[in-house]
Amino acid sequence: MAGGFEIVRDWRQTEAALLAARANGTAPILLTPEDAASRYGAGYLGALEARARREFPDVAFTLIVDCGDAPGYALACLRAGVSKISLSTWNDKIADIARQMGAELVRRPS
Repeated sequence: MAGGFEIVRDWRQTEAALLAARANGTAPILLTPEDAASRYGAGYLGALEARARREFPDVAFTLIVDCGDAPGYALACLRAGVSKISLSTWNDKIADIARQMGAELVRRPS
């Protein structure tokens, strides 16, 4: 885990990180690569988070989906059920919409 978080690109990496967290009793921060929303799509990322929550209900993890500089992708991720998104530039409107949807705009860990 680099810098207190782990980069995940797909289910295999997500599952491995969550299995390790379960075994170690930790609460990991999982982070998608930069601009993941535009590369992988909101539906895929929403499904990734939903599957992780369904298959690992006992692991308190955070998944942060990086939306680059694209507020449109950020909104699509929120609609797809992603609970934490990041944008390269802070956006008060997106942060407010996220809050209203029970989600959160956060700064990308570095």
